[in-house]
Amino acid sequence: MSKLVKYYGVNFKQGDYIFREGDAADVMYMIHRGRVQISKGLGSFDENIRILGEGEFVGEMAIINVKPRSASAVAMEDCILIKMDRESFNETIKKNHEFSVSVIQFLSERLRETDELLMKYANQERIGRLLAEILLEMLGSGKRDASGNWSLLNMESFQKDAARHLDWSRDYIRTVLAELIDTNRVTIKKDRSGAEWIAVRAGGEG
Repeated sequence: MSKLVKYYGVNFKQGDYIFREGDAADVMYMIHRGRVQISKGLGSFDENIRILGEGEFVGEMAIINVKPRSASAVAMEDCILIKMDRESFNETIKKNHEFSVSVIQFLSERLRETDELLMKYANQERIGRLLAEILLEMLGSGKRDASGNWSLLNMESFQKDAARHLDWSRDYIRTVLAELIDTNRVTIKKDRSGAEWIAVRAGGEG
């Protein structure tokens, strides 16, 4: 490690950007000292994805492909990082068995984490799309219940319209709707005839 720091070590001050989302990716880093915050832009705000510490890699996809950075990296404190381009990385892999094993273990773990994050964002997106569809339908064809506390949307009519607008099956709509119910954003009510209604508290609260 001391040799890697000697040949490839670079310093970053607290608050420095190591790279920004969208930058060209041509080098990766290994954290020798300090912590690095990884964040990704989502609309008008940034979401903190993870904090990386000593011995972990930052921007390792630059060694695998040449696509722009998919997230930003900021030094949370003064850091010493080991900076490698593809050539120096390949050379180190060939000469340093311990380093190559660490890379394999790290990449395996990162791929697992990435899969979990992708599932999380996909889940958030589909929930958001269905909730938006419900609220739009509420504005157009919703009605209040007798108490005035709930806005109601006929389940059968909504499923038919949502299946057309979103190009989703009814079963899939039901699955995502169940997740909205689990998070208390909407609920289901039945009238005396047994017909189901999607219910949202008046004022938009679930």
